[in-house]
This record gives sequence, structure tokens and C-alpha cells, in this order.
Amino acid sequence: MKIINLLIKPASSSCNLNCTYCFYNDVADNRSVKNYGIMTDETLENMVKKAFEEVTYQVNFAFQGGEPTVAGLEYFKKFHKLVEKYNKENVGVTFALQTNGTLLDKNWTVLFRKYNYLLGISLDGNKEIHNSFRVDKQGKETFSKVYKTLRLLKKEKVEFNILAVVNKMTAENGKLVYNFFKNSGFRYFQFIPCLDKLYSEQQKEYTLTDIDYGNFLNDTFELWYQDIMSGKKTSVRYFDNMIKIILGEQPEACDMVGHCNVNGIIEADGSVYPCDFYVLDEYKLGNINESSYIEMFRSDRAEQFVKSSLKISNRCKVCKYFKLCRSGCKRHKELDENGEYQNRFCKSYLMFFDKNIDKLIEIANYIIKIRAQNIG
Repeated sequence: MKIINLLIKPASSSCNLNCTYCFYNDVADNRSVKNYGIMTDETLENMVKKAFEEVTYQVNFAFQGGEPTVAGLEYFKKFHKLVEKYNKENVGVTFALQTNGTLLDKNWTVLFRKYNYLLGISLDGNKEIHNSFRVDKQGKETFSKVYKTLRLLKKEKVEFNILAVVNKMTAENGKLVYNFFKNSGFRYFQFIPCLDKLYSEQQKEYTLTDIDYGNFLNDTFELWYQDIMSGKKTSVRYFDNMIKIILGEQPEACDMVGHCNVNGIIEADGSVYPCDFYVLDEYKLGNINESSYIEMFRSDRAEQFVKSSLKISNRCKVCKYFKLCRSGCKRHKELDENGEYQNRFCKSYLMFFDKNIDKLIEIANYIIKIRAQNIG
């Protein structure tokens, strides 16, 4: 393999928080083993060793959970010693970590800075919005700890972006959230739609409807458009990738490609899965302690996972925005009355494109102009 992307769960589903809408806690509840504990040294070594044995160009390591920092700083120090030991051909390596930010201190920042980590910090908005669903095990607020960590990361010059889960409250306050992030000095945002529980149609207080999400996209895009056209550098991942598509470039967000790929999601026991949303028994590709990455990524189960994402509904095929939307994420699709899988946020995207397609094209042309000036 030329490149491999690994998303590692060193502490399995363990987490020091108790966020109401946590999708991974729900995934863990729907498999035979909810929590595999902390990854053993043997599994850690096999994971790293086999990656460098099988890759010729670059390995991208990302850590997630649960909460990955529950594994402790010593786990990550061991990990980096193994990277140095087994990267004999000096292939490219990147490191990223998604965290709730509440367990980080200056000792962590030393490691992050040394190895040039990109952090994703979970923050849903201002204090009131964030604390509505992101609480600790005692039900206490977490905003204060997270915001303190963000100040520390800025001070220590650790690169980070903000990941906000768009739940019902976030969606109803899109402009407020966007401005709060911008006024806090943050410039890189990722907004991901909140998921309801697997195999359940019951709505919760955080449930995000298609109308909610459509309004959120329109509200935040209005402010982003103003920033971009006035020369302010604000990055919103979904909007950035949409402009890439219009420019004929490949989006980096997997849910905007138009089909699933097999990513290496590694649970703490070494089990490997194709996608973070599908760390379930029926999607297990194998175990890194027993098989190579190539064997697992080219297995029949992996092939079926990709093939299942290629099914496009008739409604999508005739939609004028299909080349932009590309039918969206597999996890967002639900079976309709005609036996076809429809994206639950289809109406959201229609609302967004109907209102903003001309402005999207305007931004794309503006970027082409800027690029031409820079070349000149």
C-alpha cells in the first residue's frame, strides 16, 4: 500500500465525560463487548510494526475514542518510540487526535508540539449551548475545562481545530455559535450533524431534524460567505470541501466523496473496522494481532462494505444537485417507503443549495482569481 489511514481507539469506549448524544457510546452498546479497556503493549506494537511493513509512502495516525487521552501520556510516549523503531524507510508520518480536551495539561502539549499533532477539540458553542449535553460523569458542566485547555493550546502553539456536534440547540443558534467561535479567535471549524441512536426511531431532546440542519447550514454559510468575500480566513470544513468540488478538486471529507472507503479503525483489542460509525461485530474485518492490513482491507467484508455505499436512489439520480451532494454519508441513510435508501438530511441540502448555489459559484470564481493573482 502507498498510504494508510489509521483511526485508533487506545482506550476503547472509555471516557471521562457523559455526553448525552455520544454516538460511540451507542455503537458500543450494540456490540458483544462494549469496552475493550486500554490497548496492550503487544497490540500497540503490532499495529505500528505492520503499518510500516506494508506502506511505501505515508502513514496517517489519528487517535479517537471514547476519549483517547484516558489511555494516559505514557501510552503515547510508547507509541512514538515504536514509530521511531519501525519507520526504517523514513516514510511520511502524520499525527492527529480528537479529544474533549478536559484531561490535557502542559505535559501533553510538549508531546503534541514535538510530533506536530493536529488536535480536534470538541466544543459545541458558548457555555450554555455546550453544557446542555456535554457534561461529566457527575452531570457537571465541562465548558470551563475545555475553554481553559484551548487557552493553553494557543499559548503553547499547538495546532487545533474546533469540532462541534450540531444538535437541535446548536442548530437553532447557528449564527451565535459561528460568531462565538470567531470572536474567540478560532479559525478552523468542523460542524458534524448529531446522530440519533442506532436502530431507534425515538426522537430525543437533542435530535436534529432536516429542517433544523438546513437552517443551520444557511445561517452559518451567510456569515462564512461574508468572511471569505471580505478576505478573512475562516475555515468551515463542509463549505471548504463544497468549494473544492465546484473547482473540480477532490474533497478530503469522506462523506462528500460519493462512496465509502475502507479506513482502518482500530479498537483497543486490535480489531479492525472499515468506518468509525460501524465499529460493530458484523463489520469487523479482522484483528491486527492476527492479520495484515492488506488482508483485512481487501477482504470480502471490506469489499461488501464499499459496494453497499454505491447504491444510489432514483431520487438522487435525477437531482440537479447530485454532483455536489453525491448522496452523502452512508450512516445518514434510511430506508424509505419505496425500499430505497434516502439521506435523512436530503431536505437540509436542498434548502442549502437552493439558497446558496450562486454564492458558492461566486466564491469558487473568487478563489480562482486570487490563485491567478498569486501566480502572477
